Amino acid sequence: MMRKMTMGRRVIPAALAVSLAWTVPAYAEEFVPGPGQPYDDATMARIQDNVLEYEEIGLLVDTYNPTLKNVKDTYSDTKDDYKDVDKLKNQIMEGSGSLADQAGQLSGMAGTFEDLLGYQNMVTPGTYAELVYSSEVLSQQAEQMTLSADSLSAVTPEMLKVKMVDSTRAALVSGAQSAMIGYEQLLLQKESLEDSITLLEEVYKSTQTQASLGLATENAVLTARQNLESAQAGRLAMDASEVKLRQSLCTLLGWEYNGNPEIRKVPEADPSRIGAMDPAADKQAAIDNNYTLKYNRLSYEQLTDGSVEQQNMARTIEDQTAAISSSLENLYNQVLQKRNEYQTAVAALELEKTKMEAADRKMSVGTIGRLEYLQQKNSYAAKETAVKTADLALFQAMETYDQAVEGNLSVS
Repeated sequence: MMRKMTMGRRVIPAALAVSLAWTVPAYAEEFVPGPGQPYDDATMARIQDNVLEYEEIGLLVDTYNPTLKNVKDTYSDTKDDYKDVDKLKNQIMEGSGSLADQAGQLSGMAGTFEDLLGYQNMVTPGTYAELVYSSEVLSQQAEQMTLSADSLSAVTPEMLKVKMVDSTRAALVSGAQSAMIGYEQLLLQKESLEDSITLLEEVYKSTQTQASLGLATENAVLTARQNLESAQAGRLAMDASEVKLRQSLCTLLGWEYNGNPEIRKVPEADPSRIGAMDPAADKQAAIDNNYTLKYNRLSYEQLTDGSVEQQNMARTIEDQTAAISSSLENLYNQVLQKRNEYQTAVAALELEKTKMEAADRKMSVGTIGRLEYLQQKNSYAAKETAVKTADLALFQAMETYDQAVEGNLSVS
């Protein structure tokens, strides 16, 4: 089944292809993008299939994301009319509203996760925090666009591109990546919950049997039933959250909201990436690439030499430069923390594996009961889920660090 676009279209509209051509690099040296074909044939085939892969997110945002398309269209319409400040303000405000709508989608996704926080370990605080962060990045970008429109007095096409296109694209890609990671985390938690439900069903049956023999109270039976029903209700909530997350990913990346793409797994974390991270060495790149700083430096050049406005902007740039250095160090420490958490989870799984193997042997010779065996199996499955979740968290932390170096780091 191929990708289904709005109105059943799979081919990129010609107008969109033209708007993409000025930003999209060729993916083979001999390929030169032209109207109607912004990518080479192999790349077009990848993004038009009905499969979502993490590595394709940037391409899909470039090609299909409606917010980015609107922002690019606005930029294309205004870059040659940048001296018409009133017109420009209105068009920037329109782009800001579109970006705010996209932020609202991610915020809604975070809300569905918040409802499950703390219940049966269905959703980790880290998963929820990442989605909140992504939605806030987009919200801040929309707010910055609004503020820049309100205070607009002099602007250049280069400033517009940084503010409207480059930073918006980075925030959307980051948000979609976090959403895809969150989706996989949710599936892991659903799988873990299924194991818990199997165990709770057995506990309920066992408690009923004990009560019939006078070995358990009716209150114990009631508690076991309530625990089972609560977990089953949690499964329904997770099913609903899965649908919402899938719909949000679809609308972010080019499918109809009710599309059914195959969503592949996020790549495993590669700890060797950490060796290439050095905040002291990377901070200059993070400063040079930061979209907010780029815009402010360009704005500084447009202000009257020696004016109060220029002096204020100089202090703002200095403060933001220091903030980027500090933030990059914090992001690196988070990477190290996530690596430690992953290693701890792996060690715990190894210990649990020994217990699981012993339980398997006992089960094969009949020296362990079904309930005790299921308890051990559930414990082992939980440790497996913890390792996979820690791996995703480490991957997310490394991605966030790299994105900061590439310029996508929010500064006040």
